Amino acid sequence: MRLVELAVEKKRSQMMQTAFKTGLTSVETVRLSQELDEMLNVFIPPHHEEHQHNQPKLDKK
Repeated sequence: MRLVELAVEKKRSQMMQTAFKTGLTSVETVRLSQELDEMLNVFIPPHHEEHQHNQPKLDKK
């Protein structure tokens, strides 16, 4: 497992443990969830096919 994947898994685990202890909507759980979202947005590239759907199509002549 790559270092990035380990960091994401560690953050996810922290978030889940906090959610069990303090609830899903606690300030701490939400903060950890937002941090996890940021990590995923930075480290996980968009799926290639999905990325292509967002690109303008050029006419081929």
